[in-house]
Amino acid sequence: MSKSKVVVVFPVYNGAKTLKKSLQCIADQDLPDFRAIILENQSTDDTLEIANQFCAKDDRFTVVRNEQHLDMLDNLAKAARIGAAEGEYFCLRACDDESSLDFLSTLVASLEGAPTKLLAAGATKRIRDGHVRRLTPNKNVTEFQQMYRRGKVPRNLTFPAEWFYGVYRSAAIEILMRRWFDLGTPWCFASYVVAEFVVRDLVVYVEGPTYIFYEGSGSEQKYGAAKFKDKLRQRMAYTLGCYRLKEQLPKASLLVQLRFFAMFWNDARRKTRYKLLWIF
Repeated sequence: MSKSKVVVVFPVYNGAKTLKKSLQCIADQDLPDFRAIILENQSTDDTLEIANQFCAKDDRFTVVRNEQHLDMLDNLAKAARIGAAEGEYFCLRACDDESSLDFLSTLVASLEGAPTKLLAAGATKRIRDGHVRRLTPNKNVTEFQQMYRRGKVPRNLTFPAEWFYGVYRSAAIEILMRRWFDLGTPWCFASYVVAEFVVRDLVVYVEGPTYIFYEGSGSEQKYGAAKFKDKLRQRMAYTLGCYRLKEQLPKASLLVQLRFFAMFWNDARRKTRYKLLWIF
């Protein structure tokens, strides 16, 4: 069977309150040629019933139910593998998030016009308690290797973690799976995974299409470290795992490599939100 053009995968567990709205956002996209797969993770609320009802009225949507409950990282990984196997392009969608209606069409078109890129991302709109922040990356973040060749490394690698929910070319699955479980925790793994796409200039950024992310799910409280030693361990794991990406970059002086390390140490602090000794 030939692949679909685009596959959207919803890994969902107990998402009954928001799932229908998120599914409808994809159903209303101005790109009609897609498949959507709801990866149902043995929910204990009405998620499965809502998913089945939606699929009954729109045959572009189907449900795949896990035989047993998977932890968050495993379920997300399964969703990514399904997307890459079934589509030329794929994206993951949290069951409580939305996007502008040109999200799929514009990002797919951007990848079709840039065959060396593996991930397309747009702007991010974060909403928390009615307050809205619109995030865009630093202008130089999509030209990282050019800066690196010139010996210039920014203090921080500034990009929204929500780029994780952009549109991938199916070949991106190799990078995703290579980095997926390195941190051993869902907290900040999205930024960690996307970092390789950024430093290797594999991202095409398109101003316009927007991912709408609703904060307040409690993931930081659930997955974030509480003890000093755990915070230090996670920051070091993030930093060292990203620092190894220098092997994928042009050769550079020791000073540039040190700046590269410092960039990820700073980035790890910003992404994890862990401050050590009140200042670092």
